[in-house]
Amino acid sequence: MEAMLQKMAKQLASMDEASLMALWDTYHSRVKQFEPTHKWQEACIIFGLIQAVRWKNQLFNTLWAEQKQAGGQPVEREKEPRKEEESDLISGSDRGKVIRFQPRGDS
Repeated sequence: MEAMLQKMAKQLASMDEASLMALWDTYHSRVKQFEPTHKWQEACIIFGLIQAVRWKNQLFNTLWAEQKQAGGQPVEREKEPRKEEESDLISGSDRGKVIRFQPRGDS
């Protein structure tokens, strides 16, 4: 299973993001129109793969820019361990944020 996923990841990583993004609207429309079919499920997976490549590229570019600003040294991210009882006390502004993916050019 892992070997198959690694093969898929290599194939996706070799694809051009612009070419994948040209398919974004098509698969977004298909996923929005729910149908309890295998075709709809496959469209969801394809849409997710397009999103994953886009997210990977955005993360890569962000981290690369941070590294260049740090003079070529890897940026160390320190994260303090959180106590379990504190998890319920986290304010809304400290929580993670869900980012809505949209085609380029949309706001």
